[in-house]
Amino acid sequence: MNPQAKSLAFRAAVVAGLLLSAGPRSALAKNEQGTPRRVSASSKATAPEAAADVNPTFEITPNVGWRYFNWKEFSPNGVEQLTESGSLFVFGFTPKVAFASRKRFFVEAPTNFYLGKVDYDGALLNGTPYKSQTGYFGLELEPTAGYVFSLSPRFQLTPTAGLGFEHWSRDLDDGGKNGYVENYAVYLIHAGIRGNYRLNRDVSFHSKFGLKVPLAISESVGLGQRGQGQRLDVSLSPGISPAFLIEGGSTIHGFDVALYFETWTLAKSAEDPRGFFQPDSTRKLFGIRVGHAFGFN
Repeated sequence: MNPQAKSLAFRAAVVAGLLLSAGPRSALAKNEQGTPRRVSASSKATAPEAAADVNPTFEITPNVGWRYFNWKEFSPNGVEQLTESGSLFVFGFTPKVAFASRKRFFVEAPTNFYLGKVDYDGALLNGTPYKSQTGYFGLELEPTAGYVFSLSPRFQLTPTAGLGFEHWSRDLDDGGKNGYVENYAVYLIHAGIRGNYRLNRDVSFHSKFGLKVPLAISESVGLGQRGQGQRLDVSLSPGISPAFLIEGGSTIHGFDVALYFETWTLAKSAEDPRGFFQPDSTRKLFGIRVGHAFGFN
């Protein structure tokens, strides 16, 4: 082989070597550069989720429910004098507005109406044992403020506090001649703590513990309204004591289902000038509530 041929062969070998070495290195470089790109894309996808609002700007939740109602009254020496028990139908709605950073702070106003007839097992004013029915109609309003703390990506803790008002009419004998109507009005403050565990985007579980403290309770009674005896208007103020509430449930695709239990003791009122008084009384509620939240941003 002459020198010119050797030179050409050497040059061809060098070019081939460079091409072979450049091919794998170029592919590896693309892979190495591709990995950071994938991480960057993932970071961009998760960043909005991490900074997502915990509440919509405005939300309204209509709801319906059923509750088992139990009311008892006791004599001064602790003997049970009467029992009312039965089912009440509940319906209402909760408007809610959220604001501040990530909409963690919110105010809401749960509003509920309830009505129904329950069984009465007690006595007439003269002490004669008597069984009948009692009609109930009531309103509950609880303006509430709260702040959502995210303890982890899935778990939130929300302390709440607010004011409250409840009014109910208690129609003893449900319109019968032996009965009369009692009207109650309760002004209260309340506080609580809520927990929420988010299983995934569409399913979460929640719980609540609440305390209600009446500030004032008034009771007005119209005796003799139905022609039985002298007509008398009686005004009483049952004693103040707290009510306790516990609740648990889940939210699935916006539908919320919750079970709750509330217990409350109303202490004996002072006697009015004619000797009438409201005895020690207890009220227990066990219910289920179903609703759907509609959120707007």
